[in-house]
Parts: sequence; structure tokens; C-alpha cells
Amino acid sequence: MAKEKKVRERDEDDDDRKESSRDNSSRDNSSRDNSSDYRPRNRNFRRYNRRQRQMVPAYVDWKEVEYLSRFIPERGKIMPRRISGVSAKDQRRIARAIKRARVMALLPYVAD
Repeated sequence: MAKEKKVRERDEDDDDRKESSRDNSSRDNSSRDNSSDYRPRNRNFRRYNRRQRQMVPAYVDWKEVEYLSRFIPERGKIMPRRISGVSAKDQRRIARAIKRARVMALLPYVAD
């Protein structure tokens, strides 16, 4: 009989703890929803003007200035792959072709 009382007391204590934790969680959620200065979780999210995935040929020729100029903005730098939308392998090939075209004076190193 003493064991049964202890078990009942434990069960009641567990129930009380569960109810109190539910109450606290509902309070937290309601205060978040009602507060005007609630911020989204991902504060450092940046939006990029991404282009669609570029179709890169099997061989990027350094003599194709028109094609390579698509990957060089007005400033003259090589466009990063997160903006251009090409794979890492294609980005390396494009960068190598741009550098070769610059050496041969087909593309400028800096903007005019």
C-alpha cells in the first residue's frame, strides 16, 4: 500500500511538470506572435541577383571574347560563381580562359 501511494505521487508530480512545461511553451509562442519587434531567425540572409544556370561548353575557348565577356561585369573582375550560376569546375575553366584572353590582350584587366 505504501508503494502504491509513492507511485501515485510520482505520477501526479510528472503530470504537473508536463502541464507547467506546456503552459510555458504556449506563453513563449504567443508572446513571439504578438510582439511587433519579432525578427526572423536567419538575420544574415542575403539576396543575390542570381542568373539562371549557365550552359558551359565542354571546352571554353579563350578566343571567344563575346562568351567570356558575359562573366566579366563593368568593373572588369571575374564574376563569382554564386552569382554567375556555374559549377565550380566550369568556373575554374572560365577563369583560366579569361586570364589567357587578358594575357593575349583580348580582354582588359581593368575597366576603361
